[in-house]
Amino acid sequence: MANKSQTLFEFDQYAIPLSIIKEWRGSVRISIAKTGAFLRLPKLMPSGLVRMEIEKSKEWLRDTILKDPNAFSRFSNARYPDVFYKTVYDQQFEITITRENRKTNTGKIRGNKIELKISNDLNPFQEKDVIQKLQSRLFGKFFSDSFTERVSKINDLSFQKSFKSVNLKYNKSNWGSCSSKTNLNFSTRLLLAPEDVRDYVIVHELAHLVEMNHSRKFWDLVSSVMPKYKQKEKWLKVHGASCDF
Repeated sequence: MANKSQTLFEFDQYAIPLSIIKEWRGSVRISIAKTGAFLRLPKLMPSGLVRMEIEKSKEWLRDTILKDPNAFSRFSNARYPDVFYKTVYDQQFEITITRENRKTNTGKIRGNKIELKISNDLNPFQEKDVIQKLQSRLFGKFFSDSFTERVSKINDLSFQKSFKSVNLKYNKSNWGSCSSKTNLNFSTRLLLAPEDVRDYVIVHELAHLVEMNHSRKFWDLVSSVMPKYKQKEKWLKVHGASCDF
């Protein structure tokens, strides 16, 4: 069984969780994933060498960030300002953050104003995670009906297929999915994309109600509904990382 511990690597405006994993292996490996960095070490490595490898991994992270800072934007520890503005589902919102001596984190939407109240005990990485998830939950609920109506409209126009539900969730691994039970799931991050890109993802998932695969038939179906769908895919690849709360 592997032994695991975690520390926080901070450099410039970045805060990256660094997991140190000691397991049965013969070499040292450092890697970056969506949730942080992972340093894998031989299980029986002496503590002195462990400390040395941790320092080497931090140097590697520093050099990697300097080579491509944009690739690490998700680990930015720059604090959110007390008041900022965000366009979501083509509407602009004023978001106010209040940091208080409290244990819970809450948020409310009133019209086009959002008030978030968060604990002042959070480190930069924790604070960013909390604020992102609060925004996702609030916007997902706020736009649930409108988004479902859009899915239904596109379905009625182009597919005429029945589905069980439409769900908005804070998913960073994909933009949408269609389950075997015909539940259509979409990432709340899609609310930050342009309308034509949102429509493409909706078309993509609705097409799975016909073809539950990515076969030639599937792509021909997508193309018949949205001939320029490849432009939308390209937009997501180039700009998708910027669609986050």
